[in-house]
Amino acid sequence: MTYLVPLAVAALFAYGVVRIVRRHRRGIVAERGMSIGADLKALADQPRVRVRALTKAGPDRFVLVLQPETEAGSGSDTAAPPDVELLVSLREEAFGFDLLHEWKRAQCILAIVMPPDSRIVRLRSIDDLQPLTLSRIPPA
Repeated sequence: MTYLVPLAVAALFAYGVVRIVRRHRRGIVAERGMSIGADLKALADQPRVRVRALTKAGPDRFVLVLQPETEAGSGSDTAAPPDVELLVSLREEAFGFDLLHEWKRAQCILAIVMPPDSRIVRLRSIDDLQPLTLSRIPPA
């Protein structure tokens, strides 16, 4: 009879854990756009760009010009999409500064994500999957 009390406590504990996991399952399962694995799966859906220019616009401010990648063999006679020009907060000694210059030199293709109503710009190299998150500065 004495073994029934610990067994009942263990059963109640297991029931509580299962109930909590089932209730909060959505937070446990990786959703698209919420993890590295989800980012990798979403790369094919994102617009692709190349770094065209990075010029200083002030202290800790740079103008980043991204050239949209056109699909090879699309056969369309439409004009190429315009370059994307962003004012970003970036320091010259930051890792992102050197990475952007390396991407420009190597002409790496990047996937770009700019969430609506956000100042964040997320770039990820298609070649080596290196990510970079930048903060946009709103135009004055």
